[in-house]
Amino acid sequence: MGENWFSKSNETIIPGNPDRIKAKWDPLQYLNLAQYLKVFNEYPRGFNPRVHGPYCPWRHYGKRDLHFGDVKLAEIPAWIARRDKTSMGIYQGGIRTFWKFYRAYLDNKKPNLIWYTQIFVVASLINFVFFAMPDRKQYKWAKYH
Repeated sequence: MGENWFSKSNETIIPGNPDRIKAKWDPLQYLNLAQYLKVFNEYPRGFNPRVHGPYCPWRHYGKRDLHFGDVKLAEIPAWIARRDKTSMGIYQGGIRTFWKFYRAYLDNKKPNLIWYTQIFVVASLINFVFFAMPDRKQYKWAKYH
């Protein structure tokens, strides 16, 4: 077989092709990604379209709670205990954070370069902590006198 099964010119795996069934091995036939990705395509538990109206991905539809800046030091453990620490809660929190960032810095009439700067600073910190710092530990015990 001269062509790879994943090449665009291979007509046996095109979804609309009626001759697909004749293919020896068809990954699209056995791999149904929709059943695995369905969980990530659902609305949050607290969302009710009759109450909240159209869905906004940056809005939290759960029970209202204090912002982290308003929490006192003694109340921090209780505040953390009230967070949704499931994998879906963490995923939805990340999605909300992304959309808040997108609305604040990218989806406006006059976007500026601050979001490039923020991404660059975060990438630089990750690079320094995980790649540059371990290489510099050998200088810790060096004698300079």
